[in-house]
Amino acid sequence: MTDIKKTRNPGVIRLREKGKIAVRGKVLAGVMTAPQMAAVSRIAKEFGDGTVGMTARLNVELPGIDRRDAGEVAERLREAGIEPGSTGATLRSVVACKGTVCRHGCYDTQGLARAIEERYGGCDLPRKLKISVAGCPNNCTRVQLNDIGIAGRRYPLFADECEGCGACEKVCREGAVRVVGGKVLFSGETCIGCGDCVAVCPQGAVGVASEGLRLFLGGRSGRVLRVGTEADGLVAEEEILDTITKLLDYFRENALLGERLGEMMERVGVEEVFSAAGMRPRR
Repeated sequence: MTDIKKTRNPGVIRLREKGKIAVRGKVLAGVMTAPQMAAVSRIAKEFGDGTVGMTARLNVELPGIDRRDAGEVAERLREAGIEPGSTGATLRSVVACKGTVCRHGCYDTQGLARAIEERYGGCDLPRKLKISVAGCPNNCTRVQLNDIGIAGRRYPLFADECEGCGACEKVCREGAVRVVGGKVLFSGETCIGCGDCVAVCPQGAVGVASEGLRLFLGGRSGRVLRVGTEADGLVAEEEILDTITKLLDYFRENALLGERLGEMMERVGVEEVFSAAGMRPRR
């Protein structure tokens, strides 16, 4: 089981102006309540420059804070239910799209992000590690450019009850579904597993042939760009936390200090890392 030791002074970021810092607060799954937003606003006015920034990983940053007030600001954020962090060589905040409520979402993305955070959020690692969660192939959270990327997939099964209305054909942007002579012609090779045809069918004649989570490992962006390696097959939603446990454990035990997941994969072998998590790369 991965050690969940937390980094000292999490969330404190040096700024250009001497003696001034920003404090970053982790917003679980990118969702804040109205009272939390009000509390962040009050803290920013009292201790900072009165502004609040939103980060690329859906967190909040309060700039212009005197370094001596860092501890008090952190405590005030905790009182509002917002943990300071997502800095240093740790598991950074899990980014989730709005798949939980989005009409395209194939699973509870925000719930998964919270579950990962509750189990591993902020745990110390050889170097920072980023996880991104997308609900469908629209990939709003760019899962291939994170150390661990998770994307939902849902593949259709067309039943005999289909009346050939053409609703599925209209919604399929890949052209995987066509209606010819009142009959559905489906191309499994063209289908990308968005599941839109399942949701749109007015007769409920499109069922689910298979669904699950597609994983990508070793991606990163920034100064060095690496597209994550795709796993073969799908991981069941109820098994994903165990898979992440295996990956984090292997990373902690085998990565060199300062080495990102993708760099470790290139050093020890892609097959080796996938095997440690009970998977294999897609060919």
